[in-house]
Amino acid sequence: MAAALLPSDLYRKLFERDPTTVPLSPKRVYDSELTAQIKHLKLPDGSTPPDPLLASLYLLNDDIKSAHSIAEPMYDKGIYDCDYQHGLVHIRDADWWNAQWWFRRIARTNAPLLIKNYPEASSADAAGRAAENFIKECERVGNGTSSDHKLESNLYMQMKEAAEWSAQVFVTNK
Repeated sequence: MAAALLPSDLYRKLFERDPTTVPLSPKRVYDSELTAQIKHLKLPDGSTPPDPLLASLYLLNDDIKSAHSIAEPMYDKGIYDCDYQHGLVHIRDADWWNAQWWFRRIARTNAPLLIKNYPEASSADAAGRAAENFIKECERVGNGTSSDHKLESNLYMQMKEAAEWSAQVFVTNK
């Protein structure tokens, strides 16, 4: 889905990274040139991408500040379309309590993406608990890396799913 909407070089650099190189808590932006490209991105129809998609792309580029600058004002305005990305921001900036709060909230309000990313869960509540357990595992690792890069790969998959979901819900099905 996102592949059809994004320039091929941007898609490749963000969606085809080696998951073992994607840090849980990045110290810097992955590719500063991509930050500028995302900022000025236009969809094939010439429109500006929706905020949830932009926040997801910034997350994939390890640009936590830019992702947060999109997600936080949406919540403050009572728009909850970017809550999942907001939760991911706080995993990536190692604000564990805040990340858990967001995923508890998501389990109560905006669960389709949560359930998709935690398919072993039988309900939104169970997916929320699975997300909280994932966050606790990330906290135990802190700024290090997990064994076999399992957590990093899982987080990368969640960020890609958030981008794909945003493209489908807010671009294709709008």
